[in-house]
Amino acid sequence: MGKKNRTIKVIAYLSVVNATEKNVEWKEDKQLRYIREYAKAHCIRIVKILRRNILGKNVRDAQFRKMIGAIECGMVDGIIVCKMALISDTVVDAYKKVGDVVQAGGHMITVDEGELNLPLKM
Repeated sequence: MGKKNRTIKVIAYLSVVNATEKNVEWKEDKQLRYIREYAKAHCIRIVKILRRNILGKNVRDAQFRKMIGAIECGMVDGIIVCKMALISDTVVDAYKKVGDVVQAGGHMITVDEGELNLPLKM
């Protein structure tokens, strides 16, 4: 008997760099197609999509805190992004975000890097 894969419910977070008001929607739609293709191949169900548009770092961080809250409430199992560098300013910021998701009991998944976690025992 084969092992049955459990579907993971996630929020897709779209964030692009060097976008203008004219092309941000096109770039995010292209990114969403890329994420959906990965999700379909890995038993991941996207239940919500958040778009950063061309908003700043403070808005991005506020949206990320809301996604963490959704994980803590049990509404979703994790967050999927295209690439961690698109939602983090520094390596420290990236580790903090992954740590926050893991502490909330969720999965941090990137299309380019796979599932990110911190294998620490506390």
